[in-house]
Amino acid sequence: MKKAILFLEQQSWLSGAQRVLENVLDSIIPEFEPLVAFPSPGPFSAKLQARNIETLLMPLGAYRSGRKSHSEMLAFSARSLLSGLKLASVVRRRNVGLIYINGPRCLPAGVLAACLTGRPSLFHLHLTLTRKPEISLVAHLARYVSKIVTCSIASAQPLLDADPQLAGKIHLFHQPVLACGRPPHLFAKAAGPPTRFTLGMVGRITEHKGQGRLLSAVGMLRPDLQEKTHMVFVGAPAPGDPSDVAYAYKLKDTAAQLHLHDRIFWAGYQTDPVAFYGSMDMLVQPSSVQSGEAMPLAILEALGEGVPVLASRTGGIPEIIQPEVNGLLVPPGDDGALAGALQRFLVDGPLRARLQSGARSTLLDQFSVERFQSKIHGLIRELSSCNPPEEGGSQRRELTAWK
Repeated sequence: MKKAILFLEQQSWLSGAQRVLENVLDSIIPEFEPLVAFPSPGPFSAKLQARNIETLLMPLGAYRSGRKSHSEMLAFSARSLLSGLKLASVVRRRNVGLIYINGPRCLPAGVLAACLTGRPSLFHLHLTLTRKPEISLVAHLARYVSKIVTCSIASAQPLLDADPQLAGKIHLFHQPVLACGRPPHLFAKAAGPPTRFTLGMVGRITEHKGQGRLLSAVGMLRPDLQEKTHMVFVGAPAPGDPSDVAYAYKLKDTAAQLHLHDRIFWAGYQTDPVAFYGSMDMLVQPSSVQSGEAMPLAILEALGEGVPVLASRTGGIPEIIQPEVNGLLVPPGDDGALAGALQRFLVDGPLRARLQSGARSTLLDQFSVERFQSKIHGLIRELSSCNPPEEGGSQRRELTAWK
């Protein structure tokens, strides 16, 4: 009988962390039987069900981004307790060899279930924690998990600062992304001065992602450059998040006030946004420090498609964006600096060509899907006591090299 891996997923719609989880699932089938627990039904759970991957519901409920009230934190604590008890029952009834915790919202329930059943647990952290209370709580709970996987140095650092002893548990696995398979000449622009530039953003429509900052920066450009600039926003507010919905309405009001509304294409939520990169001259990611960026999948996807990136110097973004090579970096929250970088890109043809060439050559083997799946599969086998991999310990040395 196959061993089961119980995955705890903190949201039911698809974004970067969920696309990474799909790669994890692909890596363990058919050796293991995956069970994926969700806080509610949604597009991601439906997609897995269509693949005949078993899903179940846990009473974790919603937990909005940003600061929480005391009542919200108490309610979430109670729901985490109930979820942990329910999950422990599932673990006992099924042949579960490992509890895989995909995100910090599931961490309390996952740790409780693991402690109650004596099963190993793996915590996958896809973001950079920025608030001290959250860092303290996650660092404390992380002491009880078997292993921690992070996608960047930046995402691991707050935990290491809070508890240096966690270094022995942390493995650095870069996000997997398919590199562009198209030959470089297909990216070449038509001869002569460009008549139109397309700036793109891909991700959740939420304030910390910075869609409003891009609008503000474009509004600062001189009129002739504004006329050439078009934007495409791929993404939508998080389901059930009123602050995201209000922000989306505010963005459209801002676009109208800046007379930019007729130069924006709102693509909405896309299960596969990769097709949109081909229309972009540059991906823009003006995230705030509070966004908790670790290694944004949109940036990796854009680079894989030969699209240079203009982003905030925050989180793990500087680990992949090399200024003047494959993109440009600006201080987070500085709309003036963002506008200045945009103007440089729009008026400087040699700079655009250099960044485009650098973007195409950025993604090395360390970001390949095959490398990620091999490493995560080996760690899962090791923790579930199925033929420990021969290269045990090599991933830990990868972390100690940058501690």
